[in-house]
Amino acid sequence: MAITRRLIQTRPSTSVDFYTPDTLSLNKINEYISAGKTTGLVSNVSDDNLTKTLSITFNTDEDYNNFKIEDVIITASEARIAHCENNAISFSVEEI
Repeated sequence: MAITRRLIQTRPSTSVDFYTPDTLSLNKINEYISAGKTTGLVSNVSDDNLTKTLSITFNTDEDYNNFKIEDVIITASEARIAHCENNAISFSVEEI
């Protein structure tokens, strides 16, 4: 079954940068795309430019479970949390 993981960020103003995955994370996502395990990362920003949603859909539970334990993804998750906390960005992660 496909799993979609969403990161929803809401920043206090447009002068604060959203968290954006680093090159290593994007390279790992591209590996998963090349292997047919995901269709890629989709980014949407609200009309007021204060809320950004990053979504990635994995083809199977196994693909998602393997992705989330990749060292580079764990490090990126820690960086995301720190960035959001340091910049007063509220965020949530959904798995559907």
